[in-house]
Amino acid sequence: MPPEHPERMPWGFVTALSVAQLVSWGIVFYAFALFIEPMEKDLGWSKPALTFAYSLGLGAAGLTSYACGRLIDLGRGRLVMTTGSLAASALLASWSQVESYPLFVLVWVGLGATMSAILYEPGFAVLTRRLGPLSRRGITAMTLVGGLASTAFIPLTHLLIATLGWRDALMALSAINLAVAGAIHAVAIPGEGARSQPALASSPAATSSGAARRVLKHLAFWGFVAVSVLHNALLTGFTVHFVPFLVERGLSLDGAVAAFALVGPAQVAARIVVALAERRMSMRAVGLVACALTLAAFSLLPFLRPEPWLVAAFALLYGAGNGIMTIVRAVLPAEIFGRLDYGAIQGLINAPTMVARAAAPFAFGAVWAITGTYSLVAVLAVGLALASALAFAVLVLPARPELS
Repeated sequence: MPPEHPERMPWGFVTALSVAQLVSWGIVFYAFALFIEPMEKDLGWSKPALTFAYSLGLGAAGLTSYACGRLIDLGRGRLVMTTGSLAASALLASWSQVESYPLFVLVWVGLGATMSAILYEPGFAVLTRRLGPLSRRGITAMTLVGGLASTAFIPLTHLLIATLGWRDALMALSAINLAVAGAIHAVAIPGEGARSQPALASSPAATSSGAARRVLKHLAFWGFVAVSVLHNALLTGFTVHFVPFLVERGLSLDGAVAAFALVGPAQVAARIVVALAERRMSMRAVGLVACALTLAAFSLLPFLRPEPWLVAAFALLYGAGNGIMTIVRAVLPAEIFGRLDYGAIQGLINAPTMVARAAAPFAFGAVWAITGTYSLVAVLAVGLALASALAFAVLVLPARPELS
């Protein structure tokens, strides 16, 4: 009988899905920020109105996460991710034609829903189902490639808008998404018929018990939810205010942008270190490191001044903590709860996480508006980082793999 999982890493499969992640993140998640200014000038819609639609989209991603994960557990990963990519391309094309604000909102609710079918969580679920015990290495590789999405697509999107205008730029991005991510998901991911193959069908990750909600009674699960919600609220909320915070603290705009540019490379570098330390560090230890780096970064905020070394230290710690936590959130649940129902369990964790992502930028902005400075925002950020670290240490770290 063939082995339950591949004995060697199928790097072609992992590389293909990783490239699709690069494109999906770059186009569907990151590119939005570059369309705010040209749409504001062309259509007269305010920045808050535009970002509100984006936040609704993130909320829609949370509402659809569990269903997408459940379908992947049932062997329909190719259907979920291919449909998500096709829908994303169609919605990007629709976005390029919008003239009314309600239609724009509807387009972004739809695009948000596609995120739960094409971004990391479904990608991790497909990898875990296919790779089994090798999934940690595959997930790390995927995040290394995906971590370059903003580096690749923010300059590309900027060039397309400057050259073609924002409407034709969206059409170009729609075509790229369809030709790369759509094609990869349709071709590379095994179809439902692959479930009959012993190499896949006999593995615990390849079937679904339909009882993912069994984890709701375990403190470790709620620990994961708390860490994920707090960490993503902190990182997503502060990312929007990263540059204005540094400018308020006395840094020049160019210096603040340069500091922001350090975050992406720091994420990738930290993930490389995790990959190299795969045999030496448990994922629980890696999780502690991620929490410690994030807490160290935000503990600098109240004392941040325009000294280059201090700003650089904050940006590098900030990026490294976030980069590592992405891997922890993907790998550790499977180590504790087992690979059975992995997609659905990740969907349960991701649902409140996406809601937190949607609400956090507004919450941070509201705190700033009340006080008129970022001082209270800095204190709030430290509190969120500390709460996330405590949730991991108290609820997740002691958990035993009793459900495997």
